[in-house]
Amino acid sequence: MSSYFSILDTTGALLLLIAALILLMGQTLVLMLFLPEKQNWRHTAAAGLHLLIGFLVFVNMLDSYGIVNDDSIPRRSIIYPFLFFLPWLFYVMAEVLSAGILTFQLLAYTRYRKNTVTSGAIRQTVDLLPEGICISAPDGTVRLSNLTMDALCRELTGERPADVHRLWARLEADGEDQSGKRLIRTSRGEVWLFSRGAITADGKEYDRTSAVNVTERYHITEELREKNAQLQDIQRRMKEASALSAEMFVKQEEASARTALHNELGQVLLMGRHCIEHPDSTDAGLVALMTRQMNSFLLGESMAPEPDAGEELRQAINTAERIGVTVDMKGAPPKEGKARSLLAAAIRECAANAVKHAEGDRLFVEITGNAGERRITITNNGVPPKGPVTESGGLLSLRRGVEAAGGQMIVQSLPAFSLTLSFMDQ
Repeated sequence: MSSYFSILDTTGALLLLIAALILLMGQTLVLMLFLPEKQNWRHTAAAGLHLLIGFLVFVNMLDSYGIVNDDSIPRRSIIYPFLFFLPWLFYVMAEVLSAGILTFQLLAYTRYRKNTVTSGAIRQTVDLLPEGICISAPDGTVRLSNLTMDALCRELTGERPADVHRLWARLEADGEDQSGKRLIRTSRGEVWLFSRGAITADGKEYDRTSAVNVTERYHITEELREKNAQLQDIQRRMKEASALSAEMFVKQEEASARTALHNELGQVLLMGRHCIEHPDSTDAGLVALMTRQMNSFLLGESMAPEPDAGEELRQAINTAERIGVTVDMKGAPPKEGKARSLLAAAIRECAANAVKHAEGDRLFVEITGNAGERRITITNNGVPPKGPVTESGGLLSLRRGVEAAGGQMIVQSLPAFSLTLSFMDQ
């Protein structure tokens, strides 16, 4: 079989040299892949040895072209004659073996990457984290920073993270304190929360700075703050309204009490007047009893006089008769409810006004309508008013009661006094 030296000037030798160069490049690549993985030192050592052998073989094959035209093999080393006179098939088998080893090493590296978390994978994962991470020495020199922190630092300081102290100076100047952490808003409208702490690695202590995007949570918190402020304002206004309602209720009760006292006192005075003017048709004993009760109440010696027992409308008619006013009623009065109570109040007020202002002694009550809309008109036989009737005291209290019940009240003074109530039966 021909030796390798005998084929140096042929195409076969050139192909062997090209194959050796390709193998040398592959061996270099494998070694570069294994070098960062310190835990896989066996494969790294094997790849280094393989590269060394491949390099020596390639250099020997390349050097052989320099002696093709020489008459004799150079004697620079005793290994040259041995290598040159080896069969060319030996070089072919060596390159095939080297290719097999290279393939095995690539497969081993692939399995290693699949089953082991490499430093490159860790770095890539850290770079792809949505949170910003920065590891620095105690003097502020940045040792590790992922892509998110790089972007944040460029936006806040205008440069890449080199000194973490400069970054924190910006955060403390423009950020909002959050229990030792710093909250800052970027020009893009994002809100980031920065925090710092200490970590220990390989017996050395480092500073850790992290940044978390809290934009959505911040907006929710701001919305809750606004709603809480609105709720507090509503609560404050409800308290004010409650206090005002209580005050209004007390004033209303006081007004009702004054109106009731006014009515009771007016009836007693009118009864006394009627007793003086018409002693034959008046029960003097009843007038004296009610006068004593009212005097005792005004002097604070007793409670207000109790009204006569019986139904409210009947009481109103009896009270009118006691002060000398006869009530003529046409139509069916409401059987019960608010409408009947308002009719009784209207009879009492109109009877008192007929005696005091019109010098009359009869009330004419006309009731029209049915169980739906009710209309009540009250007139008297006294002197017509000389001008418009001013609503005050009892009439004003009556109007409020009618309108509160959803009805209407009309007071007419010409050509004669009339009071008209219209409302739905309650």
